[in-house]
Amino acid sequence: AMFKDPNEGRFERERRASEHHQPNKLGNAVDKKFDAEAADEHSWGHVSLCANAEEMLMEHGLGQGIMWYFKFGQFIIWYNLLLCFIALISFIPSVAVGPEYDGAATRFPGVFYLATYPASVYPAFVLCVTIMLICTFSLGPAYRYYVLQWITKQREARDKAAAGGQDIKWVEDEFEGRYGREQFEYVDDTAVDRIEYDFEITTRYSRCGVFQSSVIMALILGASGVITFYMQRAARQAGGNSVASFCIALFVSFMAYLWEYVCNILTRLEYWAYWSDYWKSTCIKVLLFKILNIFTVFLVKRIEFQSDNSEDQCQLEDLANQFLLLIALNTLTTIANLLYVLCFTSPDDERSVDGYREFILSQEYVELVYRMFLLHLGFLVAPMIVIFGLVANIMEYWVDKYRLLRVCHKPKVTSSTFRGVLAFYFFLSALFVLASFPNGAIFILDGSFGLSRDESCFIYQGK
Repeated sequence: AMFKDPNEGRFERERRASEHHQPNKLGNAVDKKFDAEAADEHSWGHVSLCANAEEMLMEHGLGQGIMWYFKFGQFIIWYNLLLCFIALISFIPSVAVGPEYDGAATRFPGVFYLATYPASVYPAFVLCVTIMLICTFSLGPAYRYYVLQWITKQREARDKAAAGGQDIKWVEDEFEGRYGREQFEYVDDTAVDRIEYDFEITTRYSRCGVFQSSVIMALILGASGVITFYMQRAARQAGGNSVASFCIALFVSFMAYLWEYVCNILTRLEYWAYWSDYWKSTCIKVLLFKILNIFTVFLVKRIEFQSDNSEDQCQLEDLANQFLLLIALNTLTTIANLLYVLCFTSPDDERSVDGYREFILSQEYVELVYRMFLLHLGFLVAPMIVIFGLVANIMEYWVDKYRLLRVCHKPKVTSSTFRGVLAFYFFLSALFVLASFPNGAIFILDGSFGLSRDESCFIYQGK
């Protein structure tokens, strides 16, 4: 049920029934689907930044989709806090026994790195990684359960109040204007989901277009790997591992930003019949590329490190530095994007489906999932890196709220919770955290690829 495609067979049924929707041209700047007036702009007003998720829905007509995005943000923050407590399982024994700093660049943040953990802490490290992996695979189902339980409790409260003759504000009644709330005019998703092209399409999507976009994605990913290899080698020879890690982090951030733009072009080649499929395809490509790019980066770094390790240091330290820089630059990119929108765009600019001032929920979800992927994978080489992730997620929550309420155009009202899509995203990222070579949990715990034979990696010496 979590992975069911709601549009499966829809195109064929519509063709058979000869239904005539009012389609929308791809890239039309005045597309009704993204028109603020059609989403009851009159209710926008001056919404407080301190408004909670329910208030944004009930009082300001932003829709269940917005409410659930910020509830998901809160869910991730609490989950991140749980990861901090899990990381303490190995961090506290490490501090109590005394970290090993030989080969570590600095005592801070080196004290958080697995490279400084003594051998006696290895069993505690295995325990905390095992618990983290269980949480990683449970994250998607847990959020889905949270959503269903929340809706069930709302429904029970509504029914109980209705039986007692009381009027209450209930989330699922927002579209009906019941219980004393104002009636809003909402966009009809079924009327605007079809995409019109200058020619007739006979299938839900173009298989040839999907093949072309897949080939282009593979070529870009391969080129990224080659550039990463030579950039890592040149930067290490010029300034050491720290300089190389910084250069790689900048390159990965640039590629992630560029890929989001490229994905919109590639999705157009696929000629999807529905906007919902269009955005789903775009987001899956963005997330897959980011995950595979991280996989490629660390594979290249480990290979290059093995071929030329002139600094006589544990590989884990270099990997931890890299993850810390990736999370820092990922957060700074969000802030830089906000500053760019504020300084170089205007609220009066013509709207477009992927404009800078559009708050696209599916893409916002991908950013959160990608950051959690970095934290889960980084946990394996620096368990306490989740503290930096917690700070980043809290900043993202408030930056996104500011963007939505003060910068972006009012988004289309939607009732989607994204719980099924998120379950798939988290399951995919969890598989990479577990088994990606050579930095997955299986290989880090085993000390493979030369780690256990490296005397500067103290934690493996007692195995």
